[in-house]
Amino acid sequence: MPSTSIKSHNNYILFDNHMHLRQNGRFMEAVNMFIKAGGNSFNLVNLPEDFGPLSNRYEAIYEQTLKMAGIIRSETSLDVVVTLGPYPMDYFLFTDHGMNPLEYMKAGIDLAAKYILDGKANAIGEIGRPHFPVADSIIEASDEIISYAMLTCKDLNCPLILHTEDLDSQGYKRLEKMTLDTGIGLDRIVKHHASPLDLCLDTKIQKSILASRSNVREISKCKGKFLLETDYVDDPASGWKVIPPDSVPKRAVMMREELDDWESLFDECFLKEPIALYGEDSFAENLHL
Repeated sequence: MPSTSIKSHNNYILFDNHMHLRQNGRFMEAVNMFIKAGGNSFNLVNLPEDFGPLSNRYEAIYEQTLKMAGIIRSETSLDVVVTLGPYPMDYFLFTDHGMNPLEYMKAGIDLAAKYILDGKANAIGEIGRPHFPVADSIIEASDEIISYAMLTCKDLNCPLILHTEDLDSQGYKRLEKMTLDTGIGLDRIVKHHASPLDLCLDTKIQKSILASRSNVREISKCKGKFLLETDYVDDPASGWKVIPPDSVPKRAVMMREELDDWESLFDECFLKEPIALYGEDSFAENLHL
């Protein structure tokens, strides 16, 4: 009889690598959906919300994100990884208000680094480039921000979560050159919202793949390191955006039921890769090996 729960696999980290929550949104409803489906850990990535003056933007956003992480930890047994950083589209926000985007976004990276040094956060992100066509000058400025974040993450030895356009082989090679120029290891760079077919490309950059049914069925076609994510955005006005917060544990059930190589896939995305990126201590509540 097909299994409807993944909870019996106690030694796996049922981990969503990219989720956005809003305290005045669905918040704990979304968290409890994730738990009910069998999830036990996730990466909470800050939302680019408005909390007051732009000059204080990142401190307000980061403090709100850390506050939510604390509430979740106190009310559940989930392990919560926290990622902080300036969203790529903030470039336009600062520009529209006559403020220097590079100055403020780099300051946002510096502040995220401080929280990581203080042990309050785990990674920098999602930073990068707009995922739609823009002027070359904006690409150049965005790449300067990426390089600055790479140097920062190298010093901290922490992961960097990247938001970019869809990448082909040349796009990944371009990112690899940037990592070589800054000296950060390729294994510390995560391409958020990657395609499962990216696993077939010759690159050591980590891929975080949207946990849709079609993507999970494509994963077995290529062998490679990967994580799963929902990129869930807590926006009550637009439904369960991007995909519902319980999607990763539900796809884990699907993997086990439909894919012959599910155990090796579990070992990659629900054990080896989360630990390699964020460390065993990040999953102390649920990692029982």
